[in-house]
Amino acid sequence: MENNHQTSRRDFLKKTALGTAGLAMSMSASSYARIIGSNDRVRVGIVGFSDRFRQSLLPAFMNHAKELNFELVGVSDLWNRRRDECEAHLKDKPNVNKKFFKVRNNDELYARKDVDAVIISTADFQHALHCVEAVRSGRDAYVEKPFAESLDDAKAALKAVEETGKIVQIGSQRRSA
Repeated sequence: MENNHQTSRRDFLKKTALGTAGLAMSMSASSYARIIGSNDRVRVGIVGFSDRFRQSLLPAFMNHAKELNFELVGVSDLWNRRRDECEAHLKDKPNVNKKFFKVRNNDELYARKDVDAVIISTADFQHALHCVEAVRSGRDAYVEKPFAESLDDAKAALKAVEETGKIVQIGSQRRSA
């Protein structure tokens, strides 16, 4: 799902190909313009520290984060155990901000100004609704599959993406590579 008025599919793919596991993140045309020519990084938040994130999404992200100037800045997870596991797992890894933060919920995550995009790695039934939250908060998003469990959730997400002009990629980790 993308807004063709701001960016072409070809440009989107050029700017966001993150390869091996089909992981891609991106920015809107305006945020990309802000970054090109500067040393700013794309600051990525994690929504839900899942086993899928740890085993599949994180390795793909790390393979391409340096060349694309992306860094992980924080995690949002309701369960404090998962937040702590995430922090420990990412400690001393490259492309992780030294001031990596942990927040209890997405409201706290989206209240921050230091998150440009998110990787949504929550329970299947939450993906589309978390996508709506992300784009309405001004963030681009990578969302795991399955994207939605109901047509209503899928339509709500599509509407939010179209209204905000944010870029969303839905991954099928082993297939979209």
